Amino acid sequence: MSRGDILRAMTHRGDGAQSGTQPKATIYDVARVAGVSPSTVSRVFTQPGRVSYKTAEKVRIAARQVGYGNELETGVDARPESRGLGTRRTGIIGMVAPDVSNPFFVEIFRGAEHAAAAQGMVVTLLNANESTSRARTAIERITPHVDGLLLVSSRMDSSEIQKIARAVPTVVVSRPISGIPSMMVDNYDGAVKALVHLVDQGCRSITYVSGPHRSWSDSTRWRGIVDAATALGTLAGDQAGSASLRVSRTVTVQPSRMRHLTRPTVRQLPADEPSLVGGRRAFGEWAKEPTDAVICFNDMVAVGFIQQAESTGIRVPADVAVVGFDNTEISVLVSPSLSTVAGPLRSVGRVGTANLIAIINGMKAPLMAKPRELPTRLIVRESSLRLDL
Repeated sequence: MSRGDILRAMTHRGDGAQSGTQPKATIYDVARVAGVSPSTVSRVFTQPGRVSYKTAEKVRIAARQVGYGNELETGVDARPESRGLGTRRTGIIGMVAPDVSNPFFVEIFRGAEHAAAAQGMVVTLLNANESTSRARTAIERITPHVDGLLLVSSRMDSSEIQKIARAVPTVVVSRPISGIPSMMVDNYDGAVKALVHLVDQGCRSITYVSGPHRSWSDSTRWRGIVDAATALGTLAGDQAGSASLRVSRTVTVQPSRMRHLTRPTVRQLPADEPSLVGGRRAFGEWAKEPTDAVICFNDMVAVGFIQQAESTGIRVPADVAVVGFDNTEISVLVSPSLSTVAGPLRSVGRVGTANLIAIINGMKAPLMAKPRELPTRLIVRESSLRLDL
């Protein structure tokens, strides 16, 4: 059936008196109840990305009220554009992640699976391979076949994600997007804790081995590192000897524990990819201008950095202290064991999916649009403990 045939079928008014059946509702009936034009109703069901979420929701409610599209429930019409009515369910949630080989995304996926299974649904995981274009393609192809989307650490522009959310229920993970429900860990707080710990261990110069340049988490962590370094310098000069030292809104340090209160020098060094290989290559750049410590974008980068350091005779933590991010399983499988900032990743996946299912079931997305941050904690292991101090 051509697009024109579809639209004519949607707007056709059957003669109920002749057939002896109740006349079917049309888009004109939906438009009247919703208070919009028939063309807007047509766009909601054929081109949902061109209609605002608020308008689309109003049209869907009106469609249910007048009984428009009830035949879809019997499976007569399985067109992708009929998904806008919300009457056909697949029981599937699509999760799009940058790199499914990264344990960070596996942990979020496990949490998502748990929440989905509780509602009789399943989650399918799609790999974008750190490519924005591949993410777009995956979303375009999967959208007609899922009830909702989890976009994890998406590198796409905010406007693109907002357009997607108008077409299909969407929750964003590890990044805030205006008007869209989002779940994340408190990356800023975690970065502050990592820097304070390293200064307490006597580190005076610290390198942040950063991640993808379009990563919201990456920029937030760097901001936390810079702010914490500045705050430590201010506290050292103005508040030495006070009862407690407030480094940020969430981090307070007791003077008796902070043995080396000072402002460290900090710099940023990009890893060319957030992986073991990226960490090994980053070590080569770091070695040209060594610092006392490094904070890495994630655990995989940190482990790659440690492996390359020790292969060249650089000792961890004696020569360089290392802290990772995410507390994935790899952090305890290496020697020395990796200090890392832990976020409740399974909880992020579980809560994000529960919110998505609520939207699929009719809850207004704008009511949950304020980003929700879960707390982080620093787990200190061998890689950052400079025991000779």
